[in-house]
Amino acid sequence: ADFLHLPHGLKGYFDYDQAVKCGKEQGKPIFIDWTGHGCGNCRQLEASVWSDPSSLKLLREEFIIVAMYVDDKKLLPEDKWVKSKADGKMKKTLGAVNADRQICEFNINAQPFYCMLDDKEELLQPPKGFDDMNDTKAFIDFLKAGIKKYKDRGFGKETESH
Repeated sequence: ADFLHLPHGLKGYFDYDQAVKCGKEQGKPIFIDWTGHGCGNCRQLEASVWSDPSSLKLLREEFIIVAMYVDDKKLLPEDKWVKSKADGKMKKTLGAVNADRQICEFNINAQPFYCMLDDKEELLQPPKGFDDMNDTKAFIDFLKAGIKKYKDRGFGKETESH
């Protein structure tokens, strides 16, 4: 996390496995932000949609956030390299590993791309991209629907209504 960040002072993770572990421990769903350093659409949504106080409150209080940078050039230790199921090539950088995961799991390589997972790492809602999320109401509705589904599936700790 010394070279990666989340916008608006949000706290979160940059490693999928850490985020999943933390989500289970804290009884919160995982919000996956497939993003990139060079993603103009990502920055646009962060500035116009994520910045809304209601969006920030939900992200901050109800989710474990993991930002999956798909264009980061940091070379990973050899034990973290992944042989792609998509193209058979060895993925050696953080970005290449993350991009490969997005392609293999969701058959898409576009950012921003948002997913929410429960404690069994199953989708809470169909994932959404830029065209689906470019207004605050749509983003908030997406987040709230994920929270509801998470609780309906019996996950999470008992909390007071917000």
